[in-house]
Amino acid sequence: MTFFLLDVAMLAIFGGGGRHEVHPGLGMGILVVTLLLFKELLHQALSAPVHGSVRRESWREFLRPYLRVVRDWFPFLLIPVMYWSLWGDVTHLLVHQDRDAALIAWDQRLFHCQPSVALQRFVTPSLTAWMQFAYNSHIFLTFLVPCFVYLRRSERDFRQMMTGLVTLSFFGFVGYALVPAVGPLYALKSQFTVPLYQPYELIQRGKDFMDFARIRRDVFPSMHVAFSFMVWLYAYRNSRRLFWLMSPLVLGLWVSTVYLRYHYLVDCVAGFLLVLFCLMLADWLFPRFGSLWFSIAVPGPWARWIELKSFGRKAGARGKLG
Repeated sequence: MTFFLLDVAMLAIFGGGGRHEVHPGLGMGILVVTLLLFKELLHQALSAPVHGSVRRESWREFLRPYLRVVRDWFPFLLIPVMYWSLWGDVTHLLVHQDRDAALIAWDQRLFHCQPSVALQRFVTPSLTAWMQFAYNSHIFLTFLVPCFVYLRRSERDFRQMMTGLVTLSFFGFVGYALVPAVGPLYALKSQFTVPLYQPYELIQRGKDFMDFARIRRDVFPSMHVAFSFMVWLYAYRNSRRLFWLMSPLVLGLWVSTVYLRYHYLVDCVAGFLLVLFCLMLADWLFPRFGSLWFSIAVPGPWARWIELKSFGRKAGARGKLG
């Protein structure tokens, strides 16, 4: 909610416009939620007792698991909407000029070269195909680990992961507004002498999909690196086997962001550092949201203990005399 308030404030104060389309990632989120709802429906259909009664309590009991699925997976519908709200010139409302020159300078200062330009000496069609495949796996990896945690681990583990992903999204998308940039593919176009060619149509379609889903300026920090690193760390927490199975794709994805000329290397470094910060912040925030006490002043006749619910958990709030 804070992100959207900031977004609306920028639009109201500075003006701006954008395309009104549906982010493709939102469709995948809806698909996942629909499949999980179907799983709950199938589970109830095969389980006893069957809710044949039309009493209000029976319907509440019947609907509860479906409402829980929607509630738990709502962040995956929220994140692409946050991203898509930055479409058009919104990322130029606060900072009116692209900051590619500054990012190029940081790469030169830290690494004494332009990594995306230096990597073109290794470009081959087969390597480009692997890099593009790894890069396209971003959305798959982002959904794979939450699905595993949701189905195989506790509800608390899943919600803690959602807290981390939403926290990461907030700070990452704010970074897009504070450091707008188009990336080396455009800013360093004159320095690339080796074309990125790969022969596989299916991989090319994945690339076209990713390009369609991308907003104009989503370079700093690299959220491809950040999201994959975040879910990789949560995989390590919940399943070492899944962690190692993901490793080739995750590592390939990190290299691909620079190899395919989408990001400066400093963007990737910023993504790694942001994940470490957001992971610690989410671990600090999550347990506190479930155990907060509020002291609320109410008129004397109604002064009593008031039960408050926060994220499905209960917290007491003691009333004071008015």
